[in-house]
Amino acid sequence: MNSIIIIFGIPKIIFVQKETVENYLKTIYHLSNGNAQVVSNKALADRLGVIPATVTEAVKKLHGLKLVEYEKSYGTRLTTAGAKMALDIVRRHRIWETYLATELGFGWDEVHAIAEELEHVKNDKLIKKLAEKLGNPHFDPHGDPIPDEKGKIRKSNFIKLSDAKPKTVYTIMGVTDHSPAFLKYLEKHKLVIGVAVQVRSVEEFDHSLNVVCHKKRIAVSAVAAGCIIVAPKG
Repeated sequence: MNSIIIIFGIPKIIFVQKETVENYLKTIYHLSNGNAQVVSNKALADRLGVIPATVTEAVKKLHGLKLVEYEKSYGTRLTTAGAKMALDIVRRHRIWETYLATELGFGWDEVHAIAEELEHVKNDKLIKKLAEKLGNPHFDPHGDPIPDEKGKIRKSNFIKLSDAKPKTVYTIMGVTDHSPAFLKYLEKHKLVIGVAVQVRSVEEFDHSLNVVCHKKRIAVSAVAAGCIIVAPKG
């Protein structure tokens, strides 16, 4: 999608593809912790797998479209309009993930890549119908919150498994690493959403955890534990 802005009464065409715009806005949103902080060009380049010069050109165009605020020595932050668009993209993505997993039987290690393509289908009526069919879920198959139609996200008391207190029973609520390799690792050890886990001890040397899940002891690395989201079992 090419966008047109008016400068001194003269139309100026900014060549920027719709999917590229949406990918940048969504990525800035995620890297900024929900637009709570500024994102550097390097962080954007690393996440998107492009060179910094490409990012610089893109954010300048987004700045011209008033979707981001960009300063060379400062970084990039979403404007109100940019944040609204980003949340809409995140909502579409997570609803598609939920639909693919719940209604079509795709594994939680498969849905992310497919939703990356489907999220660019902007049809509000379609997304609303999908959400209604799913019962208007608050979380996707990875435990990530789904923004509502107004962009509001439900607050939670979730923490990382790495921050869990020993002897307390928690329920796995989600993950922050959506890579197929990590999700398959979790499935192998049955550390999936909804199961109860209890930290029995923490290794002083490497901070790995000894947890009990399904009455079995499992050693979980500090890195893996930092990517598993839990909540106290109520």
